[in-house]
Amino acid sequence: MKVKICSRVLFALFNLFLFATVAVCETDPPAVPVGHVSDLAFLAGRWQGTVDSSKIAQVCDSPDASSMVCIFHLLNEAGKLDMIEVYTLRDTPEGVVEKVRFFSPELGEEAGTAATTMKLVSVSSDKLVFENPNGTYPKRSTIYRTSADAFTSKVELIDAKGVATEFEAYWHRVS
Repeated sequence: MKVKICSRVLFALFNLFLFATVAVCETDPPAVPVGHVSDLAFLAGRWQGTVDSSKIAQVCDSPDASSMVCIFHLLNEAGKLDMIEVYTLRDTPEGVVEKVRFFSPELGEEAGTAATTMKLVSVSSDKLVFENPNGTYPKRSTIYRTSADAFTSKVELIDAKGVATEFEAYWHRVS
């Protein structure tokens, strides 16, 4: 009698294990983190560039073991400070995450904006792709390394009405 009960319990446990294994196999595998902040070390330093007829600049600290801080600003066509961004790049268990905060020239937070989160989803020696897992404004940001001292960035936006736009920025290292 004890042998029958034990064998039934073992059989039930085996079936439970088998069912759990099949259930896990049928679901999507967990996301594997892509890249590290060290993949972005080339951004350290001072950069200048253009977006259409506007001038842009950014300064990024050299990364520590798992994070990097950058400050970006945009000058409008008249050469007047138009916008400031502060962003961090951090290694997390989910991969590299970029958090961006937008500020006015007076350092007031832009109305209605909390930090925007972008996640690194693809990395190679000449291309990095970030995507916004929680929204569409911006939806995607891609960095194309064109040389050791230059890169192009493309930002894709989708507004609340579903209208997609994009812009490109051309960057060169100043120091």
